[in-house]
Amino acid sequence: LPTPQPQQTDATWPAASSPPAPQAASRVDGGQTFGVARGPSPGQVPWHGRDVLLALLIAAAPIAALTVLGTISGGSSGSQEPSGGFALAAIISTVIVDGWVLFWAWFFSLHKYRLSWASFGFRGYEKRSYWAVAAALVLGGLFATSILGNVSDYVYRRIAGPVPQENVVTIFPHTSAGLVLFVVLAVLVAPVIEETIFRGFVFQGLARSWGPLLGAVTSALIFALWHQQLSVLIPIFGLGALLAAAFYWTKSIYTNIAFHATFNTLGILVWWFAKGK
Repeated sequence: LPTPQPQQTDATWPAASSPPAPQAASRVDGGQTFGVARGPSPGQVPWHGRDVLLALLIAAAPIAALTVLGTISGGSSGSQEPSGGFALAAIISTVIVDGWVLFWAWFFSLHKYRLSWASFGFRGYEKRSYWAVAAALVLGGLFATSILGNVSDYVYRRIAGPVPQENVVTIFPHTSAGLVLFVVLAVLVAPVIEETIFRGFVFQGLARSWGPLLGAVTSALIFALWHQQLSVLIPIFGLGALLAAAFYWTKSIYTNIAFHATFNTLGILVWWFAKGK
């Protein structure tokens, strides 16, 4: 009689194990492999929704407490006159806060399950994805800034009144030094840290538990709420959903970093040529 084969179940990953090794692309073009080795699809990771929830709750607790204390004491970025020193302090505080969140993301994923940073998506993507990346950069930017931006402004005016400037715009003086500091924060720092947290960790963990679609929607909502400004909630939510889709398609966080940095660069150019208005 044939020996019965054990059925494979979707059980929890062992703590000391890691996802299956990436398989080399099978398609061949001109005698060479068409693209590079790809990793597992987003969501095929050992951490799950419970790990994401714990990491975010632990990381957000002291941040929320400091925010409440600052509000009670009357401090706010909008009451400060933009200056180089204030902008530099804002960059440092952003690195500290985002680094704190990134630490807990790492702790409940790569550290807990003994994985490398490749599990966050720090790997190459296939050449056939180049066109998808280019389309995401163009169409995604237009979609988030034009369509969703107009929808967001309309809804906000109907509910709350005049649409305020984004908080980050009020931090940087409209000078050459302010422009350089704005680029450092929005193009160099934020895309790397935020994509690692919200797509590499949050989206993948939620996709493991709830599936890619619901994971993308929920991670995009968390990403939008993280920016703490109601007037831009809708376009940032749309941007987060597009970034999750780009990550799911290319399986590389480098795609998201390039997308995010390009999107922020467009915003900085508008801010600069509009004389800060």
